[in-house]
Parts: sequence; structure tokens; C-alpha cells
Amino acid sequence: MALYASDEDRYIFAADAAPGGSYRCLECSAPVKVRRGRNRIPHFYHLHRSPRCHLYSKSEDHLILQLQIQKALSDTTAQIEKSFFSIHRIADLLWEKEKIAFEIQCSFLDIAEAQRRVVDYGKMGYHDVWLLDDRIFNRRSVRPAEEFLRTQTCYFFSFQRSGFSYFYDQMEIILERKRLKKGPPFKINLSKPRVKPSLEWPPDLPSQIQERTTRADRYFQGDLIHLAIQAAIHPSIACIFERWRKLEIELRQSNRPPGWIAACIERCIARPYLRILDWLIDRVNNE
Repeated sequence: MALYASDEDRYIFAADAAPGGSYRCLECSAPVKVRRGRNRIPHFYHLHRSPRCHLYSKSEDHLILQLQIQKALSDTTAQIEKSFFSIHRIADLLWEKEKIAFEIQCSFLDIAEAQRRVVDYGKMGYHDVWLLDDRIFNRRSVRPAEEFLRTQTCYFFSFQRSGFSYFYDQMEIILERKRLKKGPPFKINLSKPRVKPSLEWPPDLPSQIQERTTRADRYFQGDLIHLAIQAAIHPSIACIFERWRKLEIELRQSNRPPGWIAACIERCIARPYLRILDWLIDRVNNE
């Protein structure tokens, strides 16, 4: 599904497309047509399967979210499905005024593709902001792409079909791709981006925030970087960070992987012994 398609040399919004008209997908150039319905938003659909096209695989929830964010920004420079032919990318939502490319992720993503998108938009002079659907992400098991993205400017959202979806950041402790602990959600305001100031950040911040301040160039009102800045003048926030840092150290120590001696014993003695024991039990049961 897509909200825009091309008609020769111009963009066409799905709501303005002629019924039965023939158009082209912005990404793969395959033929598309407009579809309307009482309980669905107007959108373009491919006439033939095109699994390699990102626009082909978009869900209606994805399209609704794009429209919600565009409306919330209240800026005419915020454009949905903006094409970048030089890097072969189509931004879900491009905020030209702030030089921000919003990437909405409603399905699992390969880490190499996530890293390529960050690099590609950076080459074009745009800052990537990732929005992850918490129906898929923010679970105990953390996939490599999510682990990487959480070190960037990256937030979760709880999708609402009517009204406005809820966007939030959170404290979390991830170890060995397991989310061992997560704090309450901090609501963020996507319409209020800010450039990260050049500060000497305290060394005792939780590692999650330390890494975010190292990699991210932007932040939004209400997110973890914003809270870290406020911690300098609000002792209550500083206390939260201090307690979280202590908890992080405790969890890392209690979940520390075994040393090389223990690993060798496990691999060379314990596992073969258990295999032999299983073989003996199976033999006795079959006699």
C-alpha cells in the first residue's frame, strides 16, 4: 500500500487519484491503481506481486500513522513518501524544515538494512528518527536491528487507529539481546525536535543514555536525552538515573557469562556426559 504514486512526471495523492486510472509505484515503478472503501483510507495497490518493494508490503496501519504524524507536525514541509533517487530510498515522512527523515517500522528488520538506512539518509544531510511498533518490538527478546536502533534516535509507539498514536521513550536494560528490565514510558512530542547540546555528560549516567548521547545528534521533548539535560537542575530525575545505574550494574554482574574454564568444562565434560547418560537411559528403556 502507498499514499502516493506517479502519473508520468508528477505525484498523485491517493485521495485525488481517478478511479480506474493507471499509475506507477514510486519505488519499483510497477503499475498500481487506487482503492477506496467505507472503512479504509484511499491508497494505491500493486496489480502484481512485488515482494522486494517496501511500498508493496506497507500495511494500512503504517499509512494511518504517516498521516497522523504529518498532521501533528502542522508543517507544509513535512512530506509523505519522499523519493531520493540517488540513494534508492523513499522516506516514510520527510520533515524538510528540520532535516529529519522519520522511519516507521511495523515489521521486523534486518540489522544490515537498518544500518544502511542510517548511513544513506546521513549522506543526504538528514537525521534518521526511528519509530518502532510496540506490537512487534519492545519485547523481552531483542533482535539485533532493534538493539542497534535503540542506540540511535529511536522511540516506540502504541498504535491508535482513531485519534493519535502514543509515542514514547523508556529506560531499559538489555543484556545478551534480552530486555531484563524496562521502566515506565516517557511520552515524547514529535513536533518539538532539538539539537543535542555540546555538554560534558556525567560519567555515572545509565549506559543506555551514555550511548544515546554519543550517537544521536537530535532529541525530542520528553525523551531520555531531554531528561538527562533536566537532571542537572532536577534532583528527582538525577536520583532516578542513579538508582537505574545501580540496578544495571547489579543485573550485569548477576547475569555475567561464565569464564573460559567453566565454558570448557561445560563443553568438554558436562555435555558429553549428558549425551552418554541419555544414550544409556534410552538403551535401558528399549531392552
